[in-house]
Amino acid sequence: MKKIFAAALLMLAALAPAAASAEPVTLKLAFFASDTEVNYAKAIKLWADAVNADPAGAVKIDVFPNGALGKALPAQPQMVLDGVADIAFVNPALVPGRFPDDQVFEVPGLVGNIKEGVALYQALLKANLLRGYADYFVIGSFMNANAHVFSRKAIKSVNDLKGLKVRISGAVIGQTVKELGVIPVLMPPNEVVEAMGRGTIDATTTVPAAVVDFGIDRVTSYDYLIQLGTNPFAVLMNRKKFDSMPKAAQDQIAKYSPGWINDTYIKNLSAYNEEVIGQFRADKKRTVVTPADADMPAIKAASEKVTADWAAKSPENAELLAKARAMLADIRAKQ
Repeated sequence: MKKIFAAALLMLAALAPAAASAEPVTLKLAFFASDTEVNYAKAIKLWADAVNADPAGAVKIDVFPNGALGKALPAQPQMVLDGVADIAFVNPALVPGRFPDDQVFEVPGLVGNIKEGVALYQALLKANLLRGYADYFVIGSFMNANAHVFSRKAIKSVNDLKGLKVRISGAVIGQTVKELGVIPVLMPPNEVVEAMGRGTIDATTTVPAAVVDFGIDRVTSYDYLIQLGTNPFAVLMNRKKFDSMPKAAQDQIAKYSPGWINDTYIKNLSAYNEEVIGQFRADKKRTVVTPADADMPAIKAASEKVTADWAAKSPENAELLAKARAMLADIRAKQ
């Protein structure tokens, strides 16, 4: 009997490591805003659900929306590095010192739509042409729609932009509207409504989805659909954390990253932005204006100057812009 008991103990001891290794790796995913925000609801949450439902069972994603781990959008990249979160949604334009090359996407007229923007972002990352990402595993490489101007003051032509205090989402977009007479103010999207209420700003550069998600439609009535360039979003994971996980866990994350989540984002966000613009056009309380032919010379001149100035800032900028244009040409040829 003693021998049988001893053998059973040895068997349990041998099985213990295997049982322990079968426990899934639990990762914390932070999202700075509401769980109804479109990037979260239509892409990030769907990704977390897909990973959690995977039969491999090597990873479990615990989601923390509504700013539960931190509401400051510019702080999200550092939160990932500090271990406050393992994964977070990041707007690189709000942290230009960390992601300096991402300004290339703001160059007016470069990116035509969300689909080609996502493809360009991923191609540049794959080629290691964007600084700031070495400490992260890129789960999702998203691209915003082109930014427009949404205002509480009437905008019927490009001349009506002059003198307006306008929230911007990035430095290059800021320079573009500045060339058109605007006073640019850099701030996160979740501060726009309060800033308009205080009179700190008159309008914002942003995308249709964000106008609804952050309640900006409640304080604006004029939509000027100028094409101002775009900016990337990323879902980033701590690289050290990713590398430390068992291969089964790495494989489970990689299975849905970035292809699965990027495709989901393209499909859902492209449709949603078009839907919002359609709703605005149908709303009798809103005025939706597309730049007229008479507006285009001023817009074209501002865009060309901003592009030339950005490229002239450094040989690296000029080289990156040239490579981005070449990659875009290849992407468009394959579509």
